[in-house]
Amino acid sequence: MRQNLTLRDSNAEGAEGIVWGAVSGLVTAIAAGADVAGFVNLDARPFCVTGIRIRFATTTAFTSAQALAFRVNKVTGFTAIHTTGGTAVQAHHCFAEGIGGTATGDRVALTSLSGYIAATGAISGATYTAEDTDEPDVFAVGAGSTLPGVYEDWSPPARGMLVLPQFTGLVVNNHLLMGASGFGNLFVGIDGYRQG
Repeated sequence: MRQNLTLRDSNAEGAEGIVWGAVSGLVTAIAAGADVAGFVNLDARPFCVTGIRIRFATTTAFTSAQALAFRVNKVTGFTAIHTTGGTAVQAHHCFAEGIGGTATGDRVALTSLSGYIAATGAISGATYTAEDTDEPDVFAVGAGSTLPGVYEDWSPPARGMLVLPQFTGLVVNNHLLMGASGFGNLFVGIDGYRQG
């Protein structure tokens, strides 16, 4: 039987709480199924996801009613993060005693946990395997209007968690064709921990 990673009270003190928070540039006209954000664990220590937040804030109205939808899939073989069309974003520790005054602050090295989010459109250049794109771990939908917004908080089922072993990650896709007349910012947050 396969076992999930758990955090027991006896070793909770050694856990590192980590948050990855990213905001896109003003995105528009993104194709259906296109990647808009990616997050990968490059470290040998498994990363346990305890929550995912997805937001979309429209800054320029669409000319007609526009529905938005984003999906998040767990992917394997994630050996190369996206390199085109966006910005690399570092994760940071929720609490990192004694390192807050250093040059890197509380940031986690991109060689350990790496993330990327769209600048103005889809991102590309990643190497991964998405086994079940039709069965997303998270699906966030915004109502159809000229100023659609998305507000989604997701956490794993009770007593469960989403575990990302080395070279495993999460990819956020735009699920529906996005109109070319409106613009907005996508916000993605991933909360979790790993053993220190």
